[in-house]
Amino acid sequence: MEVGKLDLEMLDFDLRALLDDFAAMLALRAHEKGLEFICAAAPDVPAFLRGDPGRLRQVLINLAGNAVKFTAKGEVAVRASLVSETEDQVMVRFPVKATGIGTPADKQGNLFQKFTQADASTTRRYGGTGLGLAISKQLTEILGGTIGIVSEEGQGSEFWFTARFAKQAEPEHAVAPPAGIGGAHLLVVDDNATNREVLKAQLLAWGVRLEEAPSGHLALQALHRAQEAGDPFSVAILDLQMPDMDGETLARIIKADEKLKNTHLVLFSSLGERGDARRMQEIGFAAYLIKPARHREIVDCLAVVLSGQTAGKPAQSIVTFHTIREMRRGAVRILLAEDNITNQQVALGLLKKLGLRAEAVANGAEAVKALELIPYDLVLMDMQMPEMDGLEATLEIRNPQSPVLNHQIPIIAMTAHAMHGDREKCLESGMNDYLTKPVSPQALADMLDKWLPKEGAVITKQPAEVAPAPAKESEVSVFDKAEMMTRLMDDEELARTVVEGFLDDIPRQIEVLKGYLKKGDVASAERQAHSIKGASANVGGEALRAVAFGMEKAGKTGDLESITARLPELETQFAQLKAAMEHQFNRG
Repeated sequence: MEVGKLDLEMLDFDLRALLDDFAAMLALRAHEKGLEFICAAAPDVPAFLRGDPGRLRQVLINLAGNAVKFTAKGEVAVRASLVSETEDQVMVRFPVKATGIGTPADKQGNLFQKFTQADASTTRRYGGTGLGLAISKQLTEILGGTIGIVSEEGQGSEFWFTARFAKQAEPEHAVAPPAGIGGAHLLVVDDNATNREVLKAQLLAWGVRLEEAPSGHLALQALHRAQEAGDPFSVAILDLQMPDMDGETLARIIKADEKLKNTHLVLFSSLGERGDARRMQEIGFAAYLIKPARHREIVDCLAVVLSGQTAGKPAQSIVTFHTIREMRRGAVRILLAEDNITNQQVALGLLKKLGLRAEAVANGAEAVKALELIPYDLVLMDMQMPEMDGLEATLEIRNPQSPVLNHQIPIIAMTAHAMHGDREKCLESGMNDYLTKPVSPQALADMLDKWLPKEGAVITKQPAEVAPAPAKESEVSVFDKAEMMTRLMDDEELARTVVEGFLDDIPRQIEVLKGYLKKGDVASAERQAHSIKGASANVGGEALRAVAFGMEKAGKTGDLESITARLPELETQFAQLKAAMEHQFNRG
């Protein structure tokens, strides 16, 4: 940054998803101090942008982190509003407003210089050097914008910055509200005016008829007025922490009133403890969300509540962010393109454990055909497949003239090759990212969380794994069951299914390899050895994997004689692996 050589990345990203993720991270810090944390984009701000989301996130974290640090009580609100828009670009303004200590006018001019704070006592009391504001200024300028402050001492501050982004090549399509939401009559009850304003903007964009109340007493008046006018509220969204009458008390009064008891109640809380959902269900709440709730979570929650799906359900059926995530997972569809049966079973098993639906095809041509018929959300694409490999399939999917339904679908390469330049090859063909096989549960979960639509699945992360150093061929074990079980997330039933499929399939794979060697087809023999290697790695058959890898390397140099010479060793290692597996799993 100092020498002006900091480059921007140009990546497609979803602004609303970025703000949701950022809010989830900062909210915990704010709630620990008893602060309201609000974060939202105005409905007219385009979501699908192209630019450097990492630099944008860095500026937001710097400014919002300072706001939380210097605010003793009240709120911190982060917004995104549209400044200007052309056919291919937008300028967005991000104000970060806090009810903090404020900054005297004569000190504001120095705030964006390095190692500067308003006064020395501030540094002693709150810590830090002020470097974050100087970095934010430089990053903002790199993003094509400016930065500034509006503040009055003792009255809080609003730091703001602007940034310029390109629009994504694919036009942004308006998303229709879920059935039942449009036209619904809703009441928002919250003592915090900013919360009401943000939620109002979000919900009005979905076509609801909305009223608001700043207290429980005024909410009861509004509920009775609507009832008497013959236009009762379908849903009342209640904040939990309110003075005089909190959300829990208000809910009990509503449910005890014969005229109001049929109103669906949704609770928003900045705090959440184990058992709260069941207690709120017993009070009469249909749903319970922790703030800041993602925009899509709010809409999905209302869709379920308004559909009447919570009526008469047991306590554990209350709508929470967990149930919404489970609902979304069921809607996500993943296509796996992989020709090796063992690798298919492992990948499909892991995806099922992660709560996701997936179907498998055996080559790139089948993948293209499937994408012409079914609107999948993501493709996991093996690189080496017969008929049409992963690179060829990706080029066809990205071709705007091809009949696939979504030319921009995320495609993740999966390959056992870890050669320099392989990742670049994948990205150049139009793939979005790259996984090295054998794939660990954590790597797969991270990749899916990164590339699945944010309104889609939220993946349950696995404990971090430490990748072992590659062993020498002479040191590898015949069967590393522990390693296989870790890869299969300790699912004994899945492991038995995979082992059974592997032991049935590998003899056929070896016979195919023999056929290629007999015909002198070194390229096909290399591909077959590669397939055996990948399957062996997935099941912890390290000795067999090592022999197959040696045969594959010989094939790359055209050395048919060396591949043939190692064939007896391959069969011996498979026999030993089979015996070990049958012993460990009591087969035979």
